[in-house]
Amino acid sequence: MSQSGYKVSDLVKAAGVSRQAYYKWLTHEPTVHDIQDQEILKLVKQLEAQHKHCVGYDKMTRLIKQKRLSYTVNKKRVMRIMKEHSVKADYRQPKRKRVQEQETYEAQNTLNRQFEQAAA
Repeated sequence: MSQSGYKVSDLVKAAGVSRQAYYKWLTHEPTVHDIQDQEILKLVKQLEAQHKHCVGYDKMTRLIKQKRLSYTVNKKRVMRIMKEHSVKADYRQPKRKRVQEQETYEAQNTLNRQFEQAAA
């Protein structure tokens, strides 16, 4: 930090974190859950590329469960990991027939503009 010319206390204030939290983060070791999440993320990215970005969290969970991991993986966990890393399925949008929509707004001209209005 001294190389950049700023004090740790100033940088911590700017980030809105305590100094204790910063130093704890420096020596942080990943937990078992974090390691498992990284492994799931690798599988998600691999399956995403394999299925051409068309897999949602439900099918992704089923595909990951087929890999027979040593720990359980549920939909919520896969959905959270996909959301954190902005992995989304690409769905095709349904095509709309705009010709039919325009036809519904056109009324038939049954009077042929020949009408007489009586007194109001």
